[in-house]
This record gives sequence, C-alpha cells and structure tokens, in this order.
Amino acid sequence: MSILNRLAVTSLGLCALAAPVLAQAQIPAPDAGAFARHAAAEYRQLARYPESSRVLAPGAIDPIREKRMPTKQTVRGPEGTASLSVWASKVSVEVGKPVDLFAQISSPARPALPLEVTGEIANAAGIVAQVTYHDDGKAPDVKAADGIWSVRLAMPAGLEPESAESYMVRVKARLLDGDVRESAGGFLYSNPAAHLTGRYRDSIVDGNLVIAAQVDVKEAGRFHLAGTLYTLKGEPVGTAQAAAQLQPGRQWINLSFYGLMFHDRNVAGPFRLGSLAFSTTSRMPNALNDLVENAYVTKPFKLAVMTARPFGDVKLLDAAARLEAE
Repeated sequence: MSILNRLAVTSLGLCALAAPVLAQAQIPAPDAGAFARHAAAEYRQLARYPESSRVLAPGAIDPIREKRMPTKQTVRGPEGTASLSVWASKVSVEVGKPVDLFAQISSPARPALPLEVTGEIANAAGIVAQVTYHDDGKAPDVKAADGIWSVRLAMPAGLEPESAESYMVRVKARLLDGDVRESAGGFLYSNPAAHLTGRYRDSIVDGNLVIAAQVDVKEAGRFHLAGTLYTLKGEPVGTAQAAAQLQPGRQWINLSFYGLMFHDRNVAGPFRLGSLAFSTTSRMPNALNDLVENAYVTKPFKLAVMTARPFGDVKLLDAAARLEAE
C-alpha cells in the first residue's frame, strides 16, 4: 500500500473515531431570530435621535475629543528587549504652530538605555526636517531620564499646504548595547480656510438647545463643526454636529443638541461646551483646526422647554420593522 493510501486510511479511521465525540459536542447554531431582534432594538433606539445629535451614557468617553487624540505606534524588539513607541502631541497641527514629538524606549526585562534618538520628518516629496530628541526634563520633555524622549518641531517655512498634507515621522533609537530600534508615526499639517472667533450664543429652537459658533472665513468652502456638551459637574450629555457651505467673512454655524437627551439624562442647564472640533472639508484630506475645550457655558434652562418627543428616524424604523418581520 502506498504512503498516500495509508495516510488516507488512517485519516478515515481518525474521522470515524472522532465523529461520535463531535456529535456529542456540537456547537449550537446561531439564533438568527435573536440576532435580528437585537439589531431591530438597536435601530429603534438610534431612531430616537437625529443622526446629527446623539445622547451619551453617564461616564462615556468624549467621542469628539477621542477622534483628535494621537495614538502610539510601537515596534517591539526580540522577546525581553527594548521596544520603541512614537507619537505626536496632536493628530493635526495648524500652519505656523509647533508640534511636539515623543519617543518612548521601554523594556519588560531590564531598563532600556538609549544613547541617541533622532527623527526624520518627510512628506511625499522627501525629507523636510531632521530632529534630535532629548530626555532632559526641558520643555517639551516632562521629566528627565524617564524613558520618554521629546522634541518640539517648528515646520520649515514654505511648506504651507493648500488644505492639509500628511507627514511621516521616522524615528531611530540607538541603545548603549548597540541595538537599534526604528518606528514611524505622523501628523497632519493643516491650513484651515476658517477659524472660530471665540464668540458663541445659545437659544432654544423647537425644543432643542442650539449653540451658534461664530467663524471667520477667509476662503469660501465647506466646513464641519462637532461638539460635546457637558453638565457643569463634568458629566457628558450628548453630541451635535453640523456642516455648512460658507462665504468669506464672519459667519455662524449652529450646533443643535436634540432636546430628548436632556430628558433621557434628566439634566437641565447651564451646560458647558466641553470640546469643539472645527474643520475645512472642501478638499481631501480635510484641514483640521486645533481642538477647542471648555469653549462656552450656556444660560440655565428648564427641562420643560426641551422636547421629549423621540425624533423617529424613518429609515431606521423601517429597517427595524423589516428585521422584526423576518
């Protein structure tokens, strides 16, 4: 009997022996009906609010701020050796403003002893700047010899993009034992076509809290504004967003926080506009203004002036009904 035939017979025998065991340990099939009912319930919950305004659960993470938080990019060395993480202080930096760059050397087994940390800043055309990181406690470095290396980068003149441009930060760390670690992060270099002036006003419109933000537009285009509302005690209440086509000059954009959120959370004003993200969306990539925090505090309002009527998003309710009918 050939080797292939013997393998085939052996495999059949093993399958025959395993069959009773598998039959006894069958995994139940997913309950399609339960899945559909769960999805329908979620659709009905979402339908209570317009897509542009959502309530937040107590203690929820601020989704507007979270989108603007930079993340570490880590390259790990062989097991037990040092890893290198890199990140920027901002997801996006506006033209004319510096950005702080960080690199962290860490090792689970023994202290990592870097000798030198350097970086190259590059765009699609090539390298535009080279930097040397420090761990000496001098700004922007927070604490000397803590393993987090820092450098403040002022972008060279003449690199102002028409809208925004992505830059890569390639970092190399040379360790005292001769090892080298390399990692890469990045940031967006933004040239927004408008800026918030710092003027705000609030009103109740159709049972919703509307906060208007004034913007100074230098070039006609499309813009997006998103904000998170908090109680004065720091509890997140909800979010709102708006898009607008604006002409040059001083203009206003309205953020409408749907009234039902105040009933669902049982809170009344005054409220604090905790985070505010403004961006120019006329071109890709979008040009991002710096995140503004604690921008404005509203007047006090009574719950009675807020609508308690669910919004009733027709598309979501139709989708829920179809799932429930299956």
